[in-house]
Amino acid sequence: MKIFHIADLHLGRTFRNLPEAQDTLSEARYETLQKTIDKANELESDLFVIAGDLFDRTSMKVGDIQEAVRAINQFTGEVVLVLPGNHDYITADSQLWDRFKKESEEHVLVLDEKEPLKLSVFEPEVVVYPAPCHAKHSAHHAIEWVNEIDKDEDALHIGVAHGSIEGVSPDFDQRYFPMSVHELEQSGTDLWLMGHTHITWPEHPDKRDMIFNPGTPEPDGFSCNHEGRAFLHTVGEDQEIKTEIISTGTYRFIQKNEQISSIKDVQGLVDQFGEDSWQQAVVELKISGKLEEEAFEAWQESRSQIRESVLELRLEDNEVRRKVTSEQIQKEFSKGSFPEQLLSSFSEDEEEEELQMAYELIKEVQQ
Repeated sequence: MKIFHIADLHLGRTFRNLPEAQDTLSEARYETLQKTIDKANELESDLFVIAGDLFDRTSMKVGDIQEAVRAINQFTGEVVLVLPGNHDYITADSQLWDRFKKESEEHVLVLDEKEPLKLSVFEPEVVVYPAPCHAKHSAHHAIEWVNEIDKDEDALHIGVAHGSIEGVSPDFDQRYFPMSVHELEQSGTDLWLMGHTHITWPEHPDKRDMIFNPGTPEPDGFSCNHEGRAFLHTVGEDQEIKTEIISTGTYRFIQKNEQISSIKDVQGLVDQFGEDSWQQAVVELKISGKLEEEAFEAWQESRSQIRESVLELRLEDNEVRRKVTSEQIQKEFSKGSFPEQLLSSFSEDEEEEELQMAYELIKEVQQ
């Protein structure tokens, strides 16, 4: 049996803090959902599991819910399991999940109850133990009942949960349904399919692992340094589980720190960002360095070229400074003036740091 496992797609996320990229990034999440369904079908997956936060919030437009369900309905395997997470949590009067169920085909099931779900379409039988979220925050996890259930030794027992994992997820205040590895391992299941943490864990799946968190399938911030991922779990006849990572995303969030000191360095940056792949990246770029006049002017002109080469650019280049030279001193200050004499003395003594500091102070006073 093959299980395609994703989580934390967050359909409907607005990315308001990225005004140039927000529409592209929001639409990409729907495209990635379709891509994961297509990939799961290509791999002849039997079970498709969404372990929470399919949606970014509970108040979704009907058209957006329908778009999501249209993609999910196209899964050609046996069953799709969708768990409400802490962002798209379920309540007794949940309009989101009522509409979702109304639009879904029979093989798409919402895991909205904390009770065993038997999937008899599989041989051996699969029993699913859902841990849905009923609120955005909770100091208590939803898996405590799983250990109390008697389990058939011949069946495959799969837990599906959404929440932080101790030692893996950043949940210092214990607000996101916190669970420990020990609690998960002692629950009596063969496998836990998790969601909530947007990084992949384990990073290198091993046959000894039984707890899996795929990370988001489409990157959504600078803390997400992978390419968007899903897991493919293959269960053998002896119930041994082999897991591989599937790359799923389109866009990337990349942070770079660069030092420049010449026109060659400036052109190198322009050439680097001129590659086509950067058009699909939100870039946070920090630049520092001292440049002579010609190189400094070249950098000022190059910033717009780099901005046009990426999806969106966050640039911090206040540490890029003009390198003060004797020619520049003579050009900017009258011969014999106090600034000219002071700066020339530093220049003659080759005291670069003092020269730079003095120049910047003088320019600041002049402004």
